[in-house]
Amino acid sequence: METHRSDTGRDTPDHYGREGYGKRGLWPWMKRNYSLLSRLFFVLVLTLSASLVVSNFIYGLQKEPKVLTAGELRSGHLPQNVHPGDYVEVRGTPDYGKDFKTYGSPASKIAVSSRYEVSYFYFRLKETGNHLLIQTSKGAPGTIAQGAPNVNERGKRVWKGKLSTVGSVIFPSTTQAALQQAHLPRDRSIPVVETGETPGYYRRIFPTYSIIFAVWALSVIWLLWRRNTPLVKH
Repeated sequence: METHRSDTGRDTPDHYGREGYGKRGLWPWMKRNYSLLSRLFFVLVLTLSASLVVSNFIYGLQKEPKVLTAGELRSGHLPQNVHPGDYVEVRGTPDYGKDFKTYGSPASKIAVSSRYEVSYFYFRLKETGNHLLIQTSKGAPGTIAQGAPNVNERGKRVWKGKLSTVGSVIFPSTTQAALQQAHLPRDRSIPVVETGETPGYYRRIFPTYSIIFAVWALSVIWLLWRRNTPLVKH
């Protein structure tokens, strides 16, 4: 192999110069660090996946719900220790309308947001008025869901679930249209109790979450260990 004299006085293989070794610029740097970038991309993808489930994992660890009162909700301010994503409970009487045959109409006072064979129902409580919405869900066959509201049960009861807001519920644009059609409040800051979202449900899928976190941790170790080592040995 031919060599040439470098500025430092040392002999350097000539093929480095022909392949662009040491050239400045993003593309030459990416070519030299292809293996490192590939591993880093894999870690970033798994990090995104882990970040999407970490909130559900934390929610599943909650045991006892935080109690909300009608007075607190009517004031428009949640207690300092209560935040969206918490497991909460509130006691109240469902505010159903007179016409139950057609959910989603102003007469029913129940909004229906449906997509992908899943329906989400929203209604108020008499004690909290426009300051809180209750959400129940009816899923496709084989899914865990509570179903449509039972309009025959008009008494006061305890509603438990995940605390959300009108602006952060699933299918927000579809929900906005459904709430408008049923003449229910649509402000994005209004609290919503998602009764189908319970910690017990998420605890059932903890093994899946554990696998995601384990694979993510292994990918980080792999990145730190192998770094820029070629993915395939030539």
